[in-house]
Amino acid sequence: MAFSKTTPPKKGLLKDHSSKVVFLIGAILGALTFIVIFGASMVSPSNTDWILGYTSDATQHHLGWVFFRNTPWTFPIGLTKGLTCTGPVSCMYSDSIPLFGLIFKILSPILPETFQFLGLWGMICFALNGGFGAALLYRIKPNIVFSSVGSLFYSAFPPSIHRITHHNSLGAIWLFIIAMILCLDYKKKYKHRFTPMILWSVNCMLAVLIHSYFVPMVFMVMLGYVILVVYREKKLKKAVAVFCASVVSTLLTLFIIGGFYGQGSYIDGGFGGYSSNLNTFFDSRGFSKFLRPLNAFDGQGEGFGYLGLGMIVCVIIALIILLSILEKKEGSFIKAARGLYKKYKVEFWAITAVFMFSFCWAVSNRITLNGRVLLEIPLPRLVRGGLSIFRCSGRFIWVSGVIVMTSAMALVSKLPKKTAIAVVGLCFLIQGLDIRDWCRNLHKQYAQPPAYEDALQDERWEELTEDTKEIIFLPMKDAYGLYMQMYFDFAQMAAKKNISLSSFYLARMDLASCRDYAQEAYDQLKAGNGRSDVLYVFFDKEDAVEETDKTKVYEIDGYTVAKVK
Repeated sequence: MAFSKTTPPKKGLLKDHSSKVVFLIGAILGALTFIVIFGASMVSPSNTDWILGYTSDATQHHLGWVFFRNTPWTFPIGLTKGLTCTGPVSCMYSDSIPLFGLIFKILSPILPETFQFLGLWGMICFALNGGFGAALLYRIKPNIVFSSVGSLFYSAFPPSIHRITHHNSLGAIWLFIIAMILCLDYKKKYKHRFTPMILWSVNCMLAVLIHSYFVPMVFMVMLGYVILVVYREKKLKKAVAVFCASVVSTLLTLFIIGGFYGQGSYIDGGFGGYSSNLNTFFDSRGFSKFLRPLNAFDGQGEGFGYLGLGMIVCVIIALIILLSILEKKEGSFIKAARGLYKKYKVEFWAITAVFMFSFCWAVSNRITLNGRVLLEIPLPRLVRGGLSIFRCSGRFIWVSGVIVMTSAMALVSKLPKKTAIAVVGLCFLIQGLDIRDWCRNLHKQYAQPPAYEDALQDERWEELTEDTKEIIFLPMKDAYGLYMQMYFDFAQMAAKKNISLSSFYLARMDLASCRDYAQEAYDQLKAGNGRSDVLYVFFDKEDAVEETDKTKVYEIDGYTVAKVK
């Protein structure tokens, strides 16, 4: 990311609207990139085969929305009923993209029974990544062609490609790209002085309504904005107002969608394990045609930040350009560097603060390089607990990666216009060749997924669920996430028949309460006091109770269940 001064566009009909034109071009290129990689059929609202056919988090997100769709409107407006025995939970904890979840719940009466919006969301994310990426570059180099070509690096950002098929909501890197644009516009004079507060607040609200991990990402970039406003513009009140308004809007949005509803813990284990390796920008994890994967620890896939060979080449060229600029200055190399630093000192520290904040949080207190732990910094229990709210810290490396990409292209833009366009175009060509095989495999997998058939097809399910009000999974497992397929199979049936679940695979769940509830039900069932309105599903066959005159045990479609007569 670069905060250097830019030359305003020339006047003229096209130039007056050039910023909108470049956004539109970037968005179209982004949408086309999505279709080339994943195919157009993924966007079809009736195509749930790619969601249900491959067991992944996308299945959780979709089924969570189906339950949310079937939940009567209440307040907070994001509550979903029927997913756990502890009561309603926010749709944000099933990662059902509350922004789209709410929109399509409103439209639910006119929607078909089989409906999905995750494919549409993916294409929109790629479009906005490209559109806002182009807008960001246009503020650095006001040239439509250069910005449009450069936008392809944002729309085809490898971590976004990697996420869009399972952690769909995490493809929205456009949220912190917008924040970067607001940083570049820190001097902009608006008609109303409250406009910066509104823009930042809306961006924070969108982050909440898409995925909670984008909230700290936006605030990380806001740190750069605050530094610029305070030390360049000397407007402390403006910086404080923007920050406070953003915090209030974030908390208010969380409250409205039910983020604070219920008793489950906001803290989960794993901080330090789901981190970024120091090699993350160069570790292709097998997705590159030319660069072999590097060693990393289990769980560090969350910190996947591969830039792509084309962008790595672009960074190398950018460093050469920087050295060339310094050499052309009068005096020694060191003197030239000092002069440049003195001129852009505030901008330098703004960029550095954002980069280091995101990079260090992503790497976490367990610093690793390849397959070695270089250093593990002990953290106080209170600090570790606070950081564990966002235990998958490796995701924050995306902010650092986009800063590296933007800074590299900003330096390339210092070349003559046609040369700069040619260099960025050549680098993206290398990028495309580098991830070509990976994209082909994704296209083959998602453009024409195999037709999905329900796993629970036995005719006896109709009889077993006729008077069933709840499905209880027992006895509750600590590692319940290992039983995703079981949860998904029964959740599909439960959603169709308006049956509640005792537990589900969620980002946040009151595990202790669910465990106690399941154990009590388990004890009553073994004692012969089970409920006739419950279908009991055992996690493992060994956990099944003995069959009695009152309790019938079934082996159906690979699952062991019990029903009380």
